Amino acid sequence: MQRIELILLELKNIYLVQAAEQFSGNTKAAYLPYAVGTVAAKAWSNKTVREAFNLDRIVFLREPIEQMVDSLNDPFLIGFSNYIWNYEYNKAVAKKIKVTFPECLILFGGHNVPSGTSLLEECDYIDILIHGEGEEVFEKLLCTLASQGSLSDIPNISYRQDGIPLQTTPVAISGFDYPSPYTNSIFKDILKEHPDMQFSAILESNRGCANNCAFCDWGPLKTKVRMFPLERVKEDVKWFSENKIDYIWGADANFGQFDRDIQIAEWMIEAKGHNGYPSRMKVNYAKYNSRNVFELARRFSDSDLSKSTTISFQTLSNEALKNIGRRNMTMDHFSDLIKLYRASGIPTYSEMILALPGETYDSFTRGIGMLLDSGQHSVIEVYDCVMLPNSILAEKDYIDKHKIKTVRVPFVLYHCEAVDEDIIEYADIVISTKSMSKEDWVKCKLFTVAVQSMHCLGLLRCFSIYLHHEKQIAYSDFYIKLVQWYLNRPGTLGYDIFTEIHELLQKMPQGINAQYFYDTSYGDVRWYLDEGAFFRIISDIDRFYDETKAFLNSFAIDEDVFEQLLDYQKSIVRVPDNTGFSITQDFDFYNYILHGLNNDYKPLEKIKNTLTCSPNTVFKDLTEYAREIVWYGRRLGRTLYTGNPESVAVKYL
Repeated sequence: MQRIELILLELKNIYLVQAAEQFSGNTKAAYLPYAVGTVAAKAWSNKTVREAFNLDRIVFLREPIEQMVDSLNDPFLIGFSNYIWNYEYNKAVAKKIKVTFPECLILFGGHNVPSGTSLLEECDYIDILIHGEGEEVFEKLLCTLASQGSLSDIPNISYRQDGIPLQTTPVAISGFDYPSPYTNSIFKDILKEHPDMQFSAILESNRGCANNCAFCDWGPLKTKVRMFPLERVKEDVKWFSENKIDYIWGADANFGQFDRDIQIAEWMIEAKGHNGYPSRMKVNYAKYNSRNVFELARRFSDSDLSKSTTISFQTLSNEALKNIGRRNMTMDHFSDLIKLYRASGIPTYSEMILALPGETYDSFTRGIGMLLDSGQHSVIEVYDCVMLPNSILAEKDYIDKHKIKTVRVPFVLYHCEAVDEDIIEYADIVISTKSMSKEDWVKCKLFTVAVQSMHCLGLLRCFSIYLHHEKQIAYSDFYIKLVQWYLNRPGTLGYDIFTEIHELLQKMPQGINAQYFYDTSYGDVRWYLDEGAFFRIISDIDRFYDETKAFLNSFAIDEDVFEQLLDYQKSIVRVPDNTGFSITQDFDFYNYILHGLNNDYKPLEKIKNTLTCSPNTVFKDLTEYAREIVWYGRRLGRTLYTGNPESVAVKYL
């Protein structure tokens, strides 16, 4: 493409596509397409663009391809925002559009667009690529097309000239005072055309990250953190409230890093107090400003905007930390933070990434055990290490140095509708490194499912805490032994569940399986594997504890304690269609386990007591139970009756 001629007889139609899936819940829900919204707001603030182009439509859902293409009206240019969850869909749609409208320009931008011209070489139906941030580049592109200028004058793009792919000069983007897509009415048609949709939105108060983590595709950008004007942020929050946006995701890499974030939080709290919206907010908390983060978490919790806070590590291996360019807080500091949050009634959760270079099976399982030992019993989320196209992890020298092997597997958005898709999205996940074999990766995954289902969701948490304190059994050893015990016991429910998951995981290195649980009894939803294990166990809970009793007995717990601890553990698991329970025992297990959770050991007292748990809601419908207790409630401890202190009463006899 030498020059693209444009005859300005009428406004040319532009379409933008940021296709996402609907979330399943009480109502249909989806995110407003913030990425394309920001580039549109910037471009159409320019008079030249407004006089030449009409933004005819923004596509924000994964519509059937034929339907989407048929809806186009003489398109001049269609821009696609690409990420891991829509990349293959975008390519399929773009290819179809090029056949139907061969003169239409196809533009790809977003995180999944790699540097260089490789994507143009792979896909002959794509005409232009934008590398990196898109607001300023997209505006310049449209202005250039309107004036019939040369694409070579536009930085940060790739295009074809005489059939040869070329890349223009990379330039660091320094702009920050961009118009908001919300207050500039970019989404007015979407809101009007979908009155029954429950929308979520992105709030961006700054852009950039001071960290340089190898696994993140922000790392190589090497840009300073740039602040959006506070007035813009304030107006966005007001817009969310006025338009009854239910859920807000904070896009800042380190919310709480700056003191002004406290003011932003107050605006969110005031907005919710005004009319109930937004009802929830999720943010990525700063890694190294625990004072601000705790203050934000406290205020969000008090206002019911957020009930849980992330305290993440990614890895506890010193070698892996060095390899990914990251540092962690000390475990003593982490333990103190957990106590502080728990004393304030604020649930926390931690995140880890499996198979970072330098991680081993032993360091990974030991790291999970360290988190439990430091008081993180509620939620430990373990993510696959995904090789993102623009991350340091994806650079050839880095791959070669750490002998990284990846496998392409179907990408799953959990807690979404499990619709059949002709277009499958994929993720390249790290399956082995110089320090971790494929076999060890499988063992780590199976261990993770055991910890998450049995400990974090609570099925055997009481026993692991008791054995940790009374028998000095390391948490990691307990769950490693549990998995192996199940795999050696054919005919048990645990064997059926863990063998099935094990077989699934063993095929992962060949890219055969996707990692999710699906059973329409719990709704038309994709669930995490540990959630699936939990569902299967509670559906036959008496069998589970009867069979697992032999494993627990192997630790030589005093008989009088053992039987009553087993009754206590089984009783506190919240199951569907249960109005609660009352149990009289000789030991004060409730306060013993509570001290164990708080990492504040107190000896088990032999004192007769009656524990009564009376939940506010009884779930007779499995779909409702799964959504409220497991999906929405796992971070709040709702899978156990004792997770809600307000519903618990202990009477000493």
